[in-house]
Amino acid sequence: MNTTVSRRSRRQQTKLWRAPVVRVARLTPRMTRVTVGGPDLADFAYAGTDQNVMLYFYPDDVELPEPLTLAAARGMWSQVRPLTRTYTVRRYDRDACEIDFDFVLHSDAGPASDWAKRAEPGDRLIFVGPSPAYQPDPTADWHLLAGDETALPAITAILRELGPDVPVRVFVEVEDASEEQPLAGPVTWLHRDGTDDLLARAVAAADLPTGRVDAWLAGERASMVALRRHLLADRGHDRSRVRPTTYWRRGETGN
Repeated sequence: MNTTVSRRSRRQQTKLWRAPVVRVARLTPRMTRVTVGGPDLADFAYAGTDQNVMLYFYPDDVELPEPLTLAAARGMWSQVRPLTRTYTVRRYDRDACEIDFDFVLHSDAGPASDWAKRAEPGDRLIFVGPSPAYQPDPTADWHLLAGDETALPAITAILRELGPDVPVRVFVEVEDASEEQPLAGPVTWLHRDGTDDLLARAVAAADLPTGRVDAWLAGERASMVALRRHLLADRGHDRSRVRPTTYWRRGETGN
């Protein structure tokens, strides 16, 4: 019998937003939260978990059309294309018409990280989306969430959707203890040691529940490859239950 379940919500109508920054808060030494808001966000089709949008970054000297719609932005592609980065929606507040985005402040240059370092209230963030969202399998015996700091916004949202009574194990790789954040429920925090398989080794050493897992994994590509290999080859989980997502690749231009 085929037990594969849908793991994504329906795709919503893609739209472009140009929302002003209302708050900026430093969460840890290497992560900052930028909150954008405004009445236009009232119809943002939020689906939770790892739902993301595509951020658009234009050169400062580019004159953008008003109003800036998705069609207008695409119409400019023959003259100028924005640099784009995909970011998870950390929180959406429909009543306040606000969205939180959490940015890892990379040491190397990157359009999103550089923008977040200098962001202040009144700036505007352009983004397009939203994407479909991961839907945790309610028939799973337990859930596994694993990733690095780039996955923290999604892990936080997934934990909120799962609730406190669902069996879940969480593993998060960060730079050091200063990068740990409060999460709902126990977390195994891993401090980076320069290897690609830190997450895989930690999961391999853990006493995990038995039964059908629903595994959500996201982070650096080599780390995800090692973790997926362990879960399939060593743990024997069905590949349909283990779907890692590459958020970034070591050695490539930063976010």
